[in-house]
Amino acid sequence: MQVTPTTYNPDAGGTKRTVNPNLGKDDFLRLLVTQLQYQDPLQPKEDTEFIAQMAQFTSLEQMQNLTKTMQFQQATAMIDKDIKAEVTGKNGTELVYGKVTSAREISGEMYLTLSDGNQVKAGDIKTVLGSNGLWQEALSFVGQDVYKREYGLDGSLIGVQSVRITNVALEQGVIKLTTADGQKIEMRDIWNIVPENEEIGEE
Repeated sequence: MQVTPTTYNPDAGGTKRTVNPNLGKDDFLRLLVTQLQYQDPLQPKEDTEFIAQMAQFTSLEQMQNLTKTMQFQQATAMIDKDIKAEVTGKNGTELVYGKVTSAREISGEMYLTLSDGNQVKAGDIKTVLGSNGLWQEALSFVGQDVYKREYGLDGSLIGVQSVRITNVALEQGVIKLTTADGQKIEMRDIWNIVPENEEIGEE
């Protein structure tokens, strides 16, 4: 009988096994419990080895708790401050400006809520702007081409429009940027800066 050799192609279908390189304290505890369940009853683990593994588990838990505490402290320190974030989504990277009103943990990750209701990850924040920082940031846009967010009647984002910023003014405590065609927009309306090698087309 002739036997035809076969080879396994992991990309040909079936379930792929993915390995998470980052083990958390729950993974460590599961491994430890499993190890105890299947140890040789005639040669059980020595007390010193078991204590050493428990010490490792405790150390890992303390490090994770300390990291989480530090992240929370850093996030709450940004409350009532203006921030600049760079958020990467399906449409590319966009700038987000706003004042932080609260911070909370969602699925193990710190999120900051802005005054307009939007939420950004703490890790996406690039700059915490001081008392005069937002104004200086706005002034830096004068003479630059930017993408401005366009909204529908229901307030949802429908696209972006390229405009040139010609002036900045403070109106009733709100920073207003004037575009070349006379529109007045706010910092939160800026999607991103138009790259230097990309020219604005005729509207």
